Amino acid sequence: MSSVDSKILAIAEDELAAAQESARITMRALHSAQEAAEASLLLDEVWNVGRAGTTQLEPGLIVALAHAGNYVAGAFDSEDDSLIGVTIGFFGEPLGKMMHSHIAGVRHEQVGRGTGAAMKLHQRLWCLNRGIRQMTWTFDPLIARNAYFNFNRLGVNALEYFEDFYGQMRDGVNEGQASDRLLVSWRLDLPAKRTLLGEDALGRAVHALDLGEHGEPVLSEVPRSTEVAAVRIPADMETLRGDDAELATRWRMAQRDAMAGLLADGWEVNGFLKQGVYLFTHPDDGDFAEDEISTAEEAGPRD
Repeated sequence: MSSVDSKILAIAEDELAAAQESARITMRALHSAQEAAEASLLLDEVWNVGRAGTTQLEPGLIVALAHAGNYVAGAFDSEDDSLIGVTIGFFGEPLGKMMHSHIAGVRHEQVGRGTGAAMKLHQRLWCLNRGIRQMTWTFDPLIARNAYFNFNRLGVNALEYFEDFYGQMRDGVNEGQASDRLLVSWRLDLPAKRTLLGEDALGRAVHALDLGEHGEPVLSEVPRSTEVAAVRIPADMETLRGDDAELATRWRMAQRDAMAGLLADGWEVNGFLKQGVYLFTHPDDGDFAEDEISTAEEAGPRD
């Protein structure tokens, strides 16, 4: 693994320190069996797996991942040193150059204080200290807060849309829904080079997916000559799943058709507007650098 420039490391250290101070937390690596057991319980709480009789990650697996040199860390409250967040990743191909962030979660009552951002910055510094310049992860593209955090705050690139990536999941968050995921990449040693489109771009965008009069998904064809394509999603998919599972499933299938279709046709995600809209542009429009760039807002449940 090649070393990373000291200036880049210094910036990463400063940004992590500021994020930890703002969130009032301290990030630490987890190693012991006791820490792994507490981390496992926290993840089960975040994903509400109790009634399913399963667990997100067994403590023994967490210990093994940490012992093998992978990334296993926790966010601890600065006042009482309680564990409020956990994030875990492992090495992927190309070996020595990439880490895949598998899971990250923050206790529900602690969401909103900036812990998710601090966890990602801790992951970044951990990777850079080991000469790793790229991180990937998947997330549910129907969760608006995570989409905004990933694309607009971190500057990730969308790589691929996966249909039902994990198969049927039994946790309380994902149960009964197809586990479609969007794979994204974060280039850790370079700033994002994308020029994000603003809200004014909606005026010239053609919607591949939009919100109907009664909250239903409406699909449309997007001509290749279009400058900007848009994919709108519900503002709060998690609540919709609980209120109307059938409508939530319709949104999943519609987003799959729209987003997977656009990506397959050569469109790239430019960013995500707070109104709940993905914006797509053509790669030859100059909005993306050749390098693969940049996971999630406040870590409520997410991959």
